[in-house]
Amino acid sequence: MKVLAIGNQKGGVGKTTTAVHLAHWFAMQTGARVLIVDLDSQGHVAESLGLRSGDGLFRWLVRGDALDRCVVPGRLHLDVVTNDHTAELVKAHAQGSDFRAYLISMALGQAEGDYDLVVLDMPPSTDVLHVSALVASDALIVPAVMDHLALTGVMSIINTAAQLGRYPNVTPPALIGVLPTMFERSTSETMENVKRLQEAVGDFRLLLPPVPRDTHVREASAYGKTIWEYWPTSPAAVGYEQGKLSRNSAGRTGGYLHAAEIARTALGF
Repeated sequence: MKVLAIGNQKGGVGKTTTAVHLAHWFAMQTGARVLIVDLDSQGHVAESLGLRSGDGLFRWLVRGDALDRCVVPGRLHLDVVTNDHTAELVKAHAQGSDFRAYLISMALGQAEGDYDLVVLDMPPSTDVLHVSALVASDALIVPAVMDHLALTGVMSIINTAAQLGRYPNVTPPALIGVLPTMFERSTSETMENVKRLQEAVGDFRLLLPPVPRDTHVREASAYGKTIWEYWPTSPAAVGYEQGKLSRNSAGRTGGYLHAAEIARTALGF
């Protein structure tokens, strides 16, 4: 079982949308049994999939209910641990735990054998659940919009992940890459921030092909669907028709398809 964290220490960067679309793609295209764990108190994972939000995370991590009693079926091969306002109670419980950094990794022991991939939709703040999610993860994708504040959040989470080696028996998650979301190639500010991000990360290969800005994503979410169900040939799904970077299986550059295929290779699926 692999655990993939989707996080940025700034909100509004497409984190939940990325988590949901990658998870659904893996369930559809690889046949993997996928679990999304919503660690963000806004509870938008459920809404994005047309499900009702709930206290699944609270019941699982605080009350100690069995995982199979806390998941909600979302799609074929895709289950969700929902979250709501009780996330603050989960955070308080974790903060008081003697093993708070390992809380999520210990709980995910119940997922072994039932799931092939767990996707963690991380909270944007640097709190106990944020750190515990990174400790539990094998790999990390950092969605980001190309503005100054978002880039600061990118470097913050990368640095936080790199420091996890101070915990006993913890290997920091492998950084698959930074994923530019809601990307607009036509603006000079965007391209300047791309250059700054490449310099800050230090390896251009860690800057993933971007997901274009696309109103179809918002429309799909409003209907409780992913882009794969609502408009699978849209730019956000399959990327740009022309690009100088590598191409995805649709012969285009970027989109959630490209990110998913890169993640698949990195995770060994």
